[in-house]
Amino acid sequence: MATFTGFISLFPVTDAAESKSLHVLEEAFAQGRLAHALLFQGASLETLDESCRALAKRLLGAKDAATHPDFFSVRPANKMRRIGVDEIRAVNRNIQQTANQGGRKVAVIYEADRLQLQAANAFLKTLEEPPADTTIFLLTTRPYDLLATIRSRCLLVNFPAEQDRIPSPEWREWLSDYGTLLELASRGANRSSAPELILGAYGLITRFVGIKDALASAAWKEFKKTLPETMTDEQIVAMETGYMKSLRGRMFAEIEEQTRNAALQSDDLATSGRRLDRAVQLLEKSAGLLEVNFQEPAALEYFLLSSLRVWARS
Repeated sequence: MATFTGFISLFPVTDAAESKSLHVLEEAFAQGRLAHALLFQGASLETLDESCRALAKRLLGAKDAATHPDFFSVRPANKMRRIGVDEIRAVNRNIQQTANQGGRKVAVIYEADRLQLQAANAFLKTLEEPPADTTIFLLTTRPYDLLATIRSRCLLVNFPAEQDRIPSPEWREWLSDYGTLLELASRGANRSSAPELILGAYGLITRFVGIKDALASAAWKEFKKTLPETMTDEQIVAMETGYMKSLRGRMFAEIEEQTRNAALQSDDLATSGRRLDRAVQLLEKSAGLLEVNFQEPAALEYFLLSSLRVWARS
């Protein structure tokens, strides 16, 4: 299955590679070779949304695809961020009908990984027998949470996870202090260093939450201005929740990178390699706890204190 390169970020970036991806798809459309279902996957919901809207405008010949009568979409709603079968059935009915303006129809499933099983099965039938002159977009940052049968019936358009660092001096300082704490722990914990390690860990926890909230608030405020006016309050709440999780995921990725950097500073690479492997496992477990609504400070406390114990051992 073909893939195309793109460029993603939670914050403003150059769109050269992204434009190249869209150009390839537009060429396929012009030549009558565009797949009936496109699965846009990447790490940034913002980029997936912008790319989808750009191509949808081209397909519908409209300045604003979201207000076109032949544009249909469904998004997760409320903090549970689920897409139910009733919403999917409504989209299915709309795209089975004749186009209002006699041209193409476009349907978009935002955050398709949030489809409930019954909804996914209902949508699968549409993918198996797609309506004529219809293009279906599925947007997701978690493609492997989709049914394999759905993925297999779509053309994958991949926006790789290569992204800029989070542009925050406070966050860069946090990562530096985290690295310093690992270096201190690697020398071995004793009565004199233990209080410094513990206080340092709790300081990082408090700062992490504050930095994340400040970054998320500023970025969401700007991104919210770009949302279609047709979105309901429940859909906006769901999208904001997903947006915040996306930022936290990026922060965890940079913590993992900083952990690897700390391991490489050691003269004993065999020992530091074992420490690194265990620390990454702890970080992944903490991320998993957050996915089931574990409190953020508690998950970070688990990771940092457990990780420091790992680094303090010989």
